[in-house]
Amino acid sequence: MGAVLGLCSMASWVRGGGSVSGCCAPCLLSRCCPSGNNSTVTRLTYAFFLLLGVAVAGVMLMPGMEGQLKKIPGFCEGGTGSSIPGVEGRVNCDVLVGYKAVYRVCFGMAMFFLLFSLLMVKVRSSQDPRAALHNGFWFFKFAAAAAITIGSFFISEGPFTTVWFYVGMAGAFCFILIQLVLLIDFAHSWNESWVEKMEEGNSRCWYAALLSVTTLNYVMSLVSVVLFYVYYTHSDGCTENKVFISINMLLCLGSSVLSILPHIQESQPRSGCCSPPW
Repeated sequence: MGAVLGLCSMASWVRGGGSVSGCCAPCLLSRCCPSGNNSTVTRLTYAFFLLLGVAVAGVMLMPGMEGQLKKIPGFCEGGTGSSIPGVEGRVNCDVLVGYKAVYRVCFGMAMFFLLFSLLMVKVRSSQDPRAALHNGFWFFKFAAAAAITIGSFFISEGPFTTVWFYVGMAGAFCFILIQLVLLIDFAHSWNESWVEKMEEGNSRCWYAALLSVTTLNYVMSLVSVVLFYVYYTHSDGCTENKVFISINMLLCLGSSVLSILPHIQESQPRSGCCSPPW
C-alpha cells in the first residue's frame, strides 16, 4: 500500500514539473527550500518515507532475519501462531516472527502519519505557523518515525497482533476500494480523452490505439487470472482461493458484457466524447 501511495505521489510530482534542485541540505533541520517548491518537496519526501517503510517491512521477511527478531522479548511467545486468527498451531515461530515484525513496522508508520495528520488539522495554507512543521524539519521527523517504529517492537504481545490484524484487514479493504474508484475514474478519463481526439481528426489511428489498449488490458487480466490459479491454488485444495478467483473473474466478465449492451450505452451522457466508439 505504501509503495503505491509513494509512486502516486512521485507521479504527481513529475507531472507537476517540480524540482528538488532548490532544496539545500539544512532543509533536513528546518524550512529553507524555496516557497514555490515546498508542496512538491513535501509530497516527494513523504512518499520516500512510505517507500522506506515498505522496504523495511520487506527486509523483515527476508531469510535469516527470524534469528535476530526472535531475540526481541515476546516475539516468540508460545512458539506458534496462537495470536493470529486462522493459524492456531499451524505456523511455527520461525515463519510467524517475520509477519509480526511487518505488523509492527506498519503500526509505527501508521502512528507517525496519524500524528502529523492530527497536528495539521485545519491548516489551509503555507502561511499557517504549523505549515513550517509540515514542510520542513525532516531530520527530526525521520527520527520520530524511526523511534515510533523501533518502539513498537517492544510492545508486549498480548492482543496487539490480533487487533492489528483486524485493523490491517479493514484498512486494506478501504484502500482497495478507493484504488478501484480511482482506477475506474482514470480509465474513464483516458477513454474520454482519446475518443475526443479521435473525433477531432485521424479517427482510424485513435480507434486502433483504443482497441489495442483494450485488448492488451484484457490479455493481461486473463494472464493474471491464470497465474492466480497456478500459484495460489492446488488441485486437491485451496477451495476458498478458487472460489474468490472465480467470482472475481465472473464479475469482470459480467461488467464487461453489461458495459457494451445497447441499453447501457444509450443511458450514457451524449456530450460527444463520453461513449466508446464501439
